[in-house]
Amino acid sequence: MFGVSDEDRLFGYIWSEKSNENESKFGQNYVEANKKPMSESKKRIRESLGVRKDKFDNDEIIIHGIIDLTEYAKKHNMFSKKAKVDDHIRKQIGFVKQGEVHSLSGDVLLKKIYNLLDKSETKFRPTYKPRFYQEYIKEIFLDKINTTDKGKNDIGLELAPRFGKTLWSIDLIQTLFQDCGYKICFLPAYVLTSSSSFGKTFNEFDGYSTNMILVETIDELNDSISNYYGKKMIIVIVSLHMNNYINKLKKVLELPSYEKVSFVDEADFGAHRLNSQSLIKYLDCDLNIYMTGTAIERAVSPLENLLDIIRFSYIDMLMVQKGEHPIQKYFV
Repeated sequence: MFGVSDEDRLFGYIWSEKSNENESKFGQNYVEANKKPMSESKKRIRESLGVRKDKFDNDEIIIHGIIDLTEYAKKHNMFSKKAKVDDHIRKQIGFVKQGEVHSLSGDVLLKKIYNLLDKSETKFRPTYKPRFYQEYIKEIFLDKINTTDKGKNDIGLELAPRFGKTLWSIDLIQTLFQDCGYKICFLPAYVLTSSSSFGKTFNEFDGYSTNMILVETIDELNDSISNYYGKKMIIVIVSLHMNNYINKLKKVLELPSYEKVSFVDEADFGAHRLNSQSLIKYLDCDLNIYMTGTAIERAVSPLENLLDIIRFSYIDMLMVQKGEHPIQKYFV
């Protein structure tokens, strides 16, 4: 996520123990030039465990976020190895139990730090730089929808593990808003963990909150449509287990179909079920995207308007790792 730099930088990190996720720790790590910030910060977390480094080694630790605090520290004249930038931020966040420990879950603490840094108007998020195969699949996808007649269309995406699907999909959704006329994107989720992964990644990278807003609870939907429709891409997390969705999503029917898109991640887990399809059809989107890592056939089996299936397989990924993929010469 963060590359190597020829300058020293300061990073913050938030982590918790799986055995106690209601508390989390926020600390800092000064990363010298030409060192990898992610690995250096993970090393610092491991060292902070003292004689219980086995907790880190045995995957009992959750790292909720690693944040570049360099610009914030410089803005407050605190950029040095000895400056306690984490304590400066900690006092503004509150909920301090003792030392570096906050009586907040790691994800909540991370959001509060993001909000604080956003208000400080300092750049702290990395910028998404797509790999060549991510660019390639995006071009295929956009060409497909731009050369197809408007109307109801479904597209299947089978993208191999380690493709980087979540960040790729966020970037694609932004393009659908900026270049293709879509104004609201629904994320129907049968597997609820896919939604939390999307939300975390959405906040981690620079540039997306400028053009898009993420609605994580249906109670916020109507106000978000009133305040942001047409101004920002409205991304709405929709549980496919939702009760009484006809009433809760009633306002959605007032929006034109050609401005609505749905994007189903992990679509092979439950999105093909009758109840799931009923909810997705109720959203009345012109474009429905079904994305999986495997078993795309199951996901698309009930679809009536399947336009195409776009694949980037595990074999493709292996060829990329070996530098042998035939499309590499056109992108690298």
